[in-house]
Amino acid sequence: MQLDNIKTVSVPSIGKLPLAANPGTFTPSGVKRDHKPGRLAADGGYTETSTGAKLELNLNLMGIDITALGDIKDEDVTVRLASGAVHMLPQAFAAEAVPVGDGEGKLTLMANSSEKIS
Repeated sequence: MQLDNIKTVSVPSIGKLPLAANPGTFTPSGVKRDHKPGRLAADGGYTETSTGAKLELNLNLMGIDITALGDIKDEDVTVRLASGAVHMLPQAFAAEAVPVGDGEGKLTLMANSSEKIS
């Protein structure tokens, strides 16, 4: 069995992002369930809230405009995994400016939803 990992990330305004050796994590959109207790155990249940998609990336910043990374907003970001699965984050945005250190930086992209497109 192969471990799944991020293979490539593409942003329309920038192109393919230069991922570091440890590319980061991708959490697709979904639901969060919280326990809702009842007077009796059988009366309990749960509540659901939607959760957005989150892409936390480690990037090699050599030759890339870090301001452009922080300016990502309302873009359809494509994430390709090592397994071959492809996900899209429609209308994604950068959560904050990219901090720089040792030629690498961390970029967090978020979207209200994600779609598995292949």
